[in-house]
Amino acid sequence: MPVENIKKLPALLGEVDVLKAIQLLPGVMSSGEGSAGFYVRGGGPDQNLVLLDEAVVYNTGHLLGFFSVFNADAIKNVTLTKGGFPARYGGRLSSVLEINMKEGNMKEFKGEGSIGLISSKLTLEGPIKTDKTSFIVSARRTYADLIFKPIIKSAAADEGAQISPKLYFYDLNAKLQHKINDKHRVFLSMYSGAD
Repeated sequence: MPVENIKKLPALLGEVDVLKAIQLLPGVMSSGEGSAGFYVRGGGPDQNLVLLDEAVVYNTGHLLGFFSVFNADAIKNVTLTKGGFPARYGGRLSSVLEINMKEGNMKEFKGEGSIGLISSKLTLEGPIKTDKTSFIVSARRTYADLIFKPIIKSAAADEGAQISPKLYFYDLNAKLQHKINDKHRVFLSMYSGAD
């Protein structure tokens, strides 16, 4: 599934969600609102293997599962295998969801950003050494804590409680690519995120 198609789908609060797009495919169902898991042909959410650049992702949701941890601006492609996957993906029964990050532009520097109702994103990519080494850095952060803080504090003050809400999440994706020759490349991928 190309990321361009995923970005064209209607988004919850302006936030494109890869896992919600996957749930539109035949044989895939949501595990319920407020959950980032998905069912494939009757299997449970724990029977799906989710990989980001070949690294296993165990927790795929932010804010109690309302948003996925995958920033669509940093993703190159998404592949869902619903059956007959190779033995190297052993231990899972339902599906394999492979998500690959963009490699970065080796020719020119580019930037992309957006401000949404609940979050903002910024992506920078470009060459470190033209046609040899490139990078991409993509960051996303919600500001729900800034929006809801006065409301929650006001409600808590009416009841005499002292509450300092920390209702936000962030993601940081980075990838470094070095082209050794036409047949060999070295990649270094990094993901950091928290609620």
